[in-house]
Amino acid sequence: MFSLSKTLYKIKRFGNSLFTYNCISCKKAVRGNCLCPSCLSECIASGNYFNGFACAFYYEGPAKETVLRFKFGTDYAFCFDTLCDWLLLGYEKLEDRDFDAVIPVPAFETKSTRLSELTKKFSLLADIPFRPDYLKKIRKTEKQHKLSVSERRLNLAGAFESSDSVFGKKVLLVDDIFTTGSTVTECASALYDKGAEKVCVLTVLKTRYHS
Repeated sequence: MFSLSKTLYKIKRFGNSLFTYNCISCKKAVRGNCLCPSCLSECIASGNYFNGFACAFYYEGPAKETVLRFKFGTDYAFCFDTLCDWLLLGYEKLEDRDFDAVIPVPAFETKSTRLSELTKKFSLLADIPFRPDYLKKIRKTEKQHKLSVSERRLNLAGAFESSDSVFGKKVLLVDDIFTTGSTVTECASALYDKGAEKVCVLTVLKTRYHS
């Protein structure tokens, strides 16, 4: 079933590549991607920042426009194939890619989110079991972008709970943007509390702080 789903997804991707779209950033005609080659070349690659974390690009320029379209646009599905490719770019930067499960950062009171849909498609391409049931959000929190670093930590403290099934598992945690790390830190803590052997973090983009 897993291999069949992966094959069907690749067929769907091939079908998508036959249609012409407008580049998210410059509006030029493009196929099989939501950014034209010129705008894609403006995305600034981001390296590893510590062991067990990787991402594709910095949160700026055309890359930022793409993720914002994915997060807030009504036609967000247009970005899926490109963002899957970007997650794979980040994934290849991880030194250890031996995982038992891939998990999206969960939302409160809903199982299906844009991030979970994206993570599921990435799991097919990376051949890692998709296990969103390993982690859930147990209370509502304020929007993180409105808060300071210290407020973000307090806002998310105790907001996530892991399943006992994660015991002894090597887990890849996926989010769209790494800003301060408060969200993924709380998620990882919940997973380790239930005995996860290893938790690594993969995001599409990372905020770059300038001195």
